[in-house]
Amino acid sequence: MTIDAEALQALHAFLPDAKADALRPLGEGLINRTFRAETPDGAGYVLQKVNTAVFPDPEAVMRNTLRVTDWMREKLRREGKDPARRVPEFLPDTEGSYLYYTEERSVWRCSRLISGARAHTTLSDPRLLYEAGRGYGEFQRLLDGFPAQELAEVLPGFHDTRKRFEQFLRAAEEDVAGRAADCEAEIRFLREREDFAGTVVSLLERRALPLRVTHNDTKLSNVLLDDETGEAVCVIDLDTVMPGTVLYDFGDAIRTGAASTAEDDPDLSRMRFLPDYCDAFREGFLERCGGILTPAERENLPLGARIIVFEQALRFLTDYLAGDVYYQTRYPRHNLVRARTQLRLFVQLPE
Repeated sequence: MTIDAEALQALHAFLPDAKADALRPLGEGLINRTFRAETPDGAGYVLQKVNTAVFPDPEAVMRNTLRVTDWMREKLRREGKDPARRVPEFLPDTEGSYLYYTEERSVWRCSRLISGARAHTTLSDPRLLYEAGRGYGEFQRLLDGFPAQELAEVLPGFHDTRKRFEQFLRAAEEDVAGRAADCEAEIRFLREREDFAGTVVSLLERRALPLRVTHNDTKLSNVLLDDETGEAVCVIDLDTVMPGTVLYDFGDAIRTGAASTAEDDPDLSRMRFLPDYCDAFREGFLERCGGILTPAERENLPLGARIIVFEQALRFLTDYLAGDVYYQTRYPRHNLVRARTQLRLFVQLPE
């Protein structure tokens, strides 16, 4: 069965009246395969195949998603606001399940399309970061009080930078791909900062930071902006929702949004930290959730940016040393280039 035939099978499981010619690819996501669908009445839907290689427990992913979206929807209703465009809404299939398994055991889900809004994939001015900040800040505000410890860790140890550092040390020592000689300076730079790797983990262990629901993929394209006003409407792509600290979400947004070039740009001179973009995101973020953050969270937001960039450098260099077993690469030194851009960004970030 081809992927399009599978998509059609899943489409009719969720939307029996939908026509096949109303199904077409949507977006440029790298993890899940996504389609847009329409029913005869003109209503739009998003049909998505879950990548079980990345998310081996799709049931846990869906439970997390439904719990946080139900919580946000109810909070907005209590505030007298309509949640229709503010929170993703998932549909059950004809059997009442929010996940549909095809005959070949691929896993699908379906949600309502949020109309009049779209995702942006490129940064043209700081205003976009300001609105992204408002979107992610509202996400935190709406989930304030949610029992984060009850969520499943769909990617265990995802931001345990202490363990990431241990994996890096093993990869450097074993040098299975014979590449350590290519990156002696980078290995030395990271080794000299071993104590830094455990900074945020230690704060969480000491309960100096509260455990919150975190999105864990806070790039610009995961906030829908209104087509007319440009204002943040809704945070999407909730697969990686897990327990964590707000520092992670703030940091990941700065890593991707306040950098002047792509993470795999081979010209290191083009990688610069953009303070105006960082300030814009921070302003929008705190505008929406500053009132719920503790003094320690607010004070340590810059640490969040530094730890996430550091962690990503660790991950890229670890994969390079291991022979490119995790990240897709287009050429032999691709992961090394990625690690170097992250380290260049790291040294420019404010402490």
